[in-house]
Amino acid sequence: MDKNGSIGTRHGEMKDLVRNPFRSPYMRQNFDAAIETYDAKHKDLIRESGVRCNGNSWAHHFWNGFDLVGSDYTGIKDSAAYAMFRAGKAIREALEK
Repeated sequence: MDKNGSIGTRHGEMKDLVRNPFRSPYMRQNFDAAIETYDAKHKDLIRESGVRCNGNSWAHHFWNGFDLVGSDYTGIKDSAAYAMFRAGKAIREALEK
């Protein structure tokens, strides 16, 4: 997968377009934080130049979800990594509607 692939569009709108699937407060907070980070085009996910940031674990898991790759989170479905993955996936699905 191209590490500098699409970053999507409609930044600033995702908070209203995606539903948080988690019940656990910890997982809900991580999912919401990922959505807010994407909406703000924060440097931890998107560089100023408009390309993906892959230099941290949040971004790595988020973009895997966005690209629908690397989805085996068996045994760690209560982790921040899984919440990031699901947030990326939810944004991708919202953009495809």
